[in-house]
Amino acid sequence: MATKIIMPKAGMAMEAGTIVKWLKQEGEVITIGEPLLEIHTDKVNMEVEAPSDGVLLKILGQEGDIIPVTHTIGYIGELGETLGEEMEMGEQGNKPLAETTVQPELPQERPQKPGFTNAEGKIAATPLARTLARERGIHLGTLKATGKYGEIRARDVSLMQSAAITPLAKRIAEKNNIDVEKIQGSGYRGKIRKEDLIQENEEIPMMEITAKQDTGERKGLHRKPLAGMRKIIAERMLSSHLQAPPVTLNTKADVTALTDLKEQLSTQVSLKVSYNDFVIKAVALALQEYPNINVRIAEEEILYRKEIHIGMAVALEDGLIVPVIKDADKLTIRELAGKTKELAGRGREGKLLPSEIENGSFTVSNLGMYDILSFTPIINQPESAILGVCAIEEELKMMEGKIENRKMMGLSLTVDHRVIDGAQGAIFLKRIKTLLENPLGILL
Repeated sequence: MATKIIMPKAGMAMEAGTIVKWLKQEGEVITIGEPLLEIHTDKVNMEVEAPSDGVLLKILGQEGDIIPVTHTIGYIGELGETLGEEMEMGEQGNKPLAETTVQPELPQERPQKPGFTNAEGKIAATPLARTLARERGIHLGTLKATGKYGEIRARDVSLMQSAAITPLAKRIAEKNNIDVEKIQGSGYRGKIRKEDLIQENEEIPMMEITAKQDTGERKGLHRKPLAGMRKIIAERMLSSHLQAPPVTLNTKADVTALTDLKEQLSTQVSLKVSYNDFVIKAVALALQEYPNINVRIAEEEILYRKEIHIGMAVALEDGLIVPVIKDADKLTIRELAGKTKELAGRGREGKLLPSEIENGSFTVSNLGMYDILSFTPIINQPESAILGVCAIEEELKMMEGKIENRKMMGLSLTVDHRVIDGAQGAIFLKRIKTLLENPLGILL
């Protein structure tokens, strides 16, 4: 009896995943727990493991396909086992498939018919077909059904898409040898537009894609669509800016003693701790003392969080990701340093799990390594505050009647003014400053 491979629901907010690549091919022997394919969900890449032993009988979802969660993307079975027509649309039900003989598809011999409707007037279609049609703006009533019982199937939606392409997009595709069959159209009823070709092939010169509507822009320029991680970041940052009225508070912490302590830990006990580790620990301790900062808005209520999960912004080549250090207040500085290094490394490699970027209660964003002296960090919704860490400068200060060279770190705290007043934020920021200026308190 064949076993389904489904698109996993890796996180409460996940609705669909993109297949990045299959790690196994049809016909290969599979061991339970062995990585089968890699998928992309939100900003995280993850591997899907084999649910059982056997042979990879069939791959349904192809690389680049966006598949709804819990929908079937392949089958594992016994060597020599065959599947019937039902295997093409595995998401229709959860019952296991019976062993049958594969029947070749002969669309020419099976007359097409319009999809029938039930007693409520609803057009019969498979769940995946409905999803694809909805995403591509195609009305089911315009499609011809090829299903065994008159239902519209996913291939009917794809056939509709392949036949719909604007004349300009067609000319560009022909000139650049682009296979339009593999492109998902974003126009009305799934029609392929020139913008869809740009997303498929970013190297198409701008003068080609503008064709008859030349705007006088220079040759050699290229367009890049707002898509993938960049699109997600854009949507979330705009949402945060529109939802939360921000107030940013700036101060400087004298980290001369912290610099000396960091050096001593490195040379005397071989403990490599970054400035960011000390900042994260200081934030976690301050949140213990000021729970009015560890809050978020949920509809008409203010939720006070007991757990202290600190997000750490990590810059990637094409965007930003925020792995979350769970219960940061309970970790020693050594444990915290190991955790931040591990999460940052796996974040840059795209190997974080969805659970490792969720449920943060406060975020720290460090731009100090880029010599940034002050900035306005944007709140990572649904959190209510974020701390920006700036560069360390040397300044001359009067200390007990003497002028000394001190190391000063810039700190920029942005708070959601709906739930955190300026005075509350200032008190919280001052506590972080005090902890950084007296680093032994962080260790103890």
